Amino acid sequence: MSDNTLIIIGLVIGLLFGMSGIATLFNFMNMAMEETAQQLAQIGAVSTLVLLVIAIILIIKIRVISSLIVGAIVGAVLNVLLEMNGIHIANNIFKLIAKIIGI
Repeated sequence: MSDNTLIIIGLVIGLLFGMSGIATLFNFMNMAMEETAQQLAQIGAVSTLVLLVIAIILIIKIRVISSLIVGAIVGAVLNVLLEMNGIHIANNIFKLIAKIIGI
């Protein structure tokens, strides 16, 4: 297989997993919002504030997790592309970190 074929395969796999991860996390966020809306319709004002805070925490948590997953996928695809082109950025970063730490 040529380098271009491997790059294309890596990009397609990265995009598919990235889109699937994003869709799944948005589905979780949608389910959390629906459950919160149902609970808000059934209870009083004090509990409404508590549930609103819980909903905000869940939304932030899901957004952070989705950002981490998408970032990891994009980083992996970029690392593969750079390695295939002879740029060994991961080794350079590890050497720099080891130099800063003093290992």
